[in-house]
Amino acid sequence: MTLPKNFRTLAESQNYVLGNVYEYGSIIDKRTGHETYIGDSYGDPTFALIDQNEKWAVMFGHDSYLWTQNKISFLNEELSSYADLFKWPYEARQISDFEMEILDDPWSDNPGIYSFNILTNDIKKIRNFSKTIIPYDSITKIAW
Repeated sequence: MTLPKNFRTLAESQNYVLGNVYEYGSIIDKRTGHETYIGDSYGDPTFALIDQNEKWAVMFGHDSYLWTQNKISFLNEELSSYADLFKWPYEARQISDFEMEILDDPWSDNPGIYSFNILTNDIKKIRNFSKTIIPYDSITKIAW
């Protein structure tokens, strides 16, 4: 499989690679080479997560998307609670087959950790997070 020129890998699993070329994100099936456009984000997407069972994936940035084999959802528009809660999602981790935790902008004045269930679209803040003083760069890892 040959990735598109300038493709930046954000997440990879056994059968998929999710990434972007500048603002445009896509997921590629490594078995077939088929590329599916997911969406674009103001500024480059910041990170992505592919479900451990490869049933869904998310791409986060100023604009965020949920991919399943049947549908691509633009979270900023389709989930009003998403747009109300998140300013700039920074990182996510999967905690069950259909649920993840998301760390929202640890450099902002009101950072937090949220749970998001992709089956029910339930998003809720589970705890506050202390504003970080670590300078931002694209490779910074924050313990949360």
